[in-house]
Amino acid sequence: MEANGYVAALDIGTSEIKLVVGELLGGTLNILAEGCAPSAGVKRGAVVDIDKTVQAIKQAVEHAEAALGDQVRSVYVAIEGEHIQIAPCHGIASVKREDQEITDADVIEVINSAQVMRLPDEMSVIDVIPSSFTVDQQTGVVDPRGMLGYRLEMHGKMVTGSKTILHSIRRSIERAGLKLDGFVLGNLALGMSAASVDEIDLGIGLIDVGHEKTTVSVFYRGDLVYSYILPVGGDHMTRDLVYKLNCKYQDAKVAKEEYGLALEEMADATEGFSFTNINGEVAYEPQAEISYVLEARIEEMFTLVLNRVQKVGVPALSGGYLLCGGAAALPGIQELATRVMGQKTRLYQPSSIGVRHPKYASAVGVLKYVLMSDHHVSKQNLEKPDVREVVPSATTADRQSDTGEEYDSTERESKNGFGRLMEKLFGV
Repeated sequence: MEANGYVAALDIGTSEIKLVVGELLGGTLNILAEGCAPSAGVKRGAVVDIDKTVQAIKQAVEHAEAALGDQVRSVYVAIEGEHIQIAPCHGIASVKREDQEITDADVIEVINSAQVMRLPDEMSVIDVIPSSFTVDQQTGVVDPRGMLGYRLEMHGKMVTGSKTILHSIRRSIERAGLKLDGFVLGNLALGMSAASVDEIDLGIGLIDVGHEKTTVSVFYRGDLVYSYILPVGGDHMTRDLVYKLNCKYQDAKVAKEEYGLALEEMADATEGFSFTNINGEVAYEPQAEISYVLEARIEEMFTLVLNRVQKVGVPALSGGYLLCGGAAALPGIQELATRVMGQKTRLYQPSSIGVRHPKYASAVGVLKYVLMSDHHVSKQNLEKPDVREVVPSATTADRQSDTGEEYDSTERESKNGFGRLMEKLFGV
């Protein structure tokens, strides 16, 4: 895809598989095509049936190619789930040039050196995300390129995931006739693309409400400091209606999507849902009753999210909360979230035509993150060293990352490639 000047991002969800193709024009993201297909081979972010997943990917690709008028050859994939682990990492490298000026090659080498550690056999490195650099004795450096020094250090985070799950995703993509450009941490990309630099610095919470799970992320002082998977999502709302209405799952889904509201008080007394219940009897349910069930479940979900966020230790989320994900399209959910969370909450959905729905937020986030940071250029030379020694114990996605570093906000003249990644991460 890069040869044609555009990039494709794939979001393999439990309910749907979304593909978005775009390009960067004058600093603005331009969505060229999108494709969407029902997902039957994925469970909570993991591929459980490769054949069904391959067919769904092919269907999403066909839809996108019809609008694009070109072939989609490769994709970046949004990756998240309970198997993802984020741990602090540290790399050290000597500056190679005789004049001691630090170049891209030195930055790549120090990032590669951070991967020389022993991992559990079942885990694999997905990405290394720099937080800051140290040049000789100067700490807190955001972009070391162009500086003079003898010793370069990097402090950051290493993202790892289950080899089995990553292999299944990779095989599904390859069997669908695509090349995998790389994995991108979905909640990081989404937060960096949906929130402003000031919001990420002052503190903001990201609530991505999916089909079977809700991903909670907290950004503070320019960094992703917390991530947690809450095993509650849109599917639970639908199943609540199955029991309330005593109906089939598909009927409950229609009731939720066409008549459901997140706030009972918003219901129209003249609206309701006619259906045939499980006993074969014709039944009718007022919109208020449908919304009452949904409000109870969603309020419980946001309460659990709030309890988690309050334990993070961030002084205050001055930026409030961002709400996205397919299940976040329910009318009234933004207002309910604001009530429960006690802070302003806004619904995020991409602004481009064709993807103006919260369910496309993750795919568009990956696309924007890759294009605006030149991630596909700046990290294409990163290698995964075969030798792994030393051992910081990997933390789970539920564990906080270390923060507390002061970030240099000095403007630099050159911000291409790796520099634009630094700009998006740290606002410099």
